[in-house]
Amino acid sequence: QHEELESTEDEERSCWGHGSEEDTEDASETDLAKYDEDHVEMKGQMYQGKLASLKRQLKYLLTDEQIMEDLRTLNKFKSPKRPASPSSPEQLPATPVESPAQRLEAQIEDGKLYYDKRWYHKSQAIYLESKDNQKLRCMISSVGSNESWVRKASDSTKMKIYLGQLQHGLFVIHWGPVA
Repeated sequence: QHEELESTEDEERSCWGHGSEEDTEDASETDLAKYDEDHVEMKGQMYQGKLASLKRQLKYLLTDEQIMEDLRTLNKFKSPKRPASPSSPEQLPATPVESPAQRLEAQIEDGKLYYDKRWYHKSQAIYLESKDNQKLRCMISSVGSNESWVRKASDSTKMKIYLGQLQHGLFVIHWGPVA
């Protein structure tokens, strides 16, 4: 009778889908192995995707020689943002348009204009001579980073004078009181 009970319990387990503990462990190991395979496959796909992305990026890397060649090309066409000062000869253009004798010294430092071996400052009276020899009595209104503003004594209008205009001789500054 005891054997009949055991065989009945075994039949019930198999009918209800409840296997022995050993069967459950085997199923768990099988599932775990399947999940591991899926995980390894997913990691492999991610790795391949990342590798393909990095290969595409590597195509855009340049050698140091190529970079230097590109920089030299860019520097040929780059115009200086501010005029070169005597203390920085590397800012001078490679092919000057005019001879150094034609270029006058003009620079701005600390809110003061240095021109023709003389310093000029805000509120200072000057004569401004244009290229067509017209002389204007002016007063310096302000000195910016690349230009100076002057106010004409005749009609109190303001004019902007760029350093480049002074350096190229389009305007000439003469020291003197405004009468």
